[in-house]
Amino acid sequence: MRAFANPLLFSESFGIPADVLDKAGLIDPFLNVDTPLFVDPILLDKSSIEIIRKDAYAALRKHFENVVRLLMISEKEGDAPWRGAQKLLNLREPPANGLGYGTSDRAGASRPEELRDVILRTTKEIVQLGARDPEMISLMGFFEENVGPDTISDLTSRVIEPQLAALTRDFCRQFGIDVKRSSLAPEIELPHYKSVTGKERAIVLVPKDIVRELPVANDQSEVEAAIEANAAIRERVNQFLALIVRPTVTDRKAAIRAAALQSAALFESFIAAMKQQASFYDPNVDALGYYRLREILTESKSNFRTGEQYKLEKGIDEIVRVVSDTLEMFRHHVEDGNLWEELWIGEQPKRERAAQLIYYAIADSFCKANDVDISPEANMGGGPIDFKYSKGYKARVLVEMKRSMGSVVHGYETQLEIYKDASQTNHAVFVIIDYGDLDKKLDTILEIQRQRRARGEPASDILVIDATRKASASKRR
Repeated sequence: MRAFANPLLFSESFGIPADVLDKAGLIDPFLNVDTPLFVDPILLDKSSIEIIRKDAYAALRKHFENVVRLLMISEKEGDAPWRGAQKLLNLREPPANGLGYGTSDRAGASRPEELRDVILRTTKEIVQLGARDPEMISLMGFFEENVGPDTISDLTSRVIEPQLAALTRDFCRQFGIDVKRSSLAPEIELPHYKSVTGKERAIVLVPKDIVRELPVANDQSEVEAAIEANAAIRERVNQFLALIVRPTVTDRKAAIRAAALQSAALFESFIAAMKQQASFYDPNVDALGYYRLREILTESKSNFRTGEQYKLEKGIDEIVRVVSDTLEMFRHHVEDGNLWEELWIGEQPKRERAAQLIYYAIADSFCKANDVDISPEANMGGGPIDFKYSKGYKARVLVEMKRSMGSVVHGYETQLEIYKDASQTNHAVFVIIDYGDLDKKLDTILEIQRQRRARGEPASDILVIDATRKASASKRR
């Protein structure tokens, strides 16, 4: 997967304050990498923006109704109604909205036709129960393992693209942002962005209150909450699990699927329960650290200036010094400032990605502020984020970051070594974000490090950052 470096926000590229987008209720997307948020179709009719709440929601229901109607009259796969449903279920990624798990340049991607047919088969199965609610298609990420949040998000975005485009055009006209028609946007005037490769893209903006970290159908905790809130579904799920002593997550998902698909009435009550649980990505909670990432990237670079001189032509040791200084700045803000607050949701630690994204923003800003001709590259896909600093072909340093409650020993002993081999480097720093539950894991990896060095083998450095909850700055002495 390609990496992401030198992030560029819509607000920065088009010369408007970021808070203008906030006040308009719109996401400020990155233009050269996808933002890890997803449009959840279940949220459309809850939006505070009228064109989304009314027009986009109506368009989505109408589109899905047409799919359901075709499947109702389809007698077998491959007949005319089935082919019509296939045509309507367009899973190609819309490259203009900047959401999902993409990488640099945000190129749209096609998904296998088989995935589309899996969704149609499950929808047909539900239709045969007698259920007719077109929003059943919004829940396919729950019923089918391979239907990820990006699939449902992209399908939804394609259907409601006319409403998103109109919303974007009106916003841009209001704030003096140039818009135009092109082969990329033949129907409506939109802002365009040209990447460093010279490729141009039309951009559409997305409301903040229709996106989530994961759509409800892919968030197991909210699925469980929906089941608990529905007595009929809960009872049937328990019946399916009665003979399993220790049900796995797969067992439980299969039981919920079987329970929901027992009858049209149960399925429709299941949809209602799922919709009740849905809520948009909360900027105040910021579970992914996306808003904090954006805030750091738009801060004055003077906040990250140190006065140090870095001479990268000296080689790997100087790159190691740059990496160490970025990590020290991150550590300082977490341990001695209030940045630890951004790593918690109430009494629970945020996901690993939040710390990783915040560190990325600090490191990128640090390099730019100190005129260092190098910046971190981050794998911004759906999996774990790792960071690579490189100058030339051979001088590379990796940073791998783990939460203390995660697979720390495996991460240090095995995973980081795989990354190092792939990057052809012996230089890496293993960072542990300690939430107070590190226990004996640190002793174990320190011993691994000691043994490797005793054998004359390269062993990655280890840095522990104390992210435990602290008193507010005003109460600390």
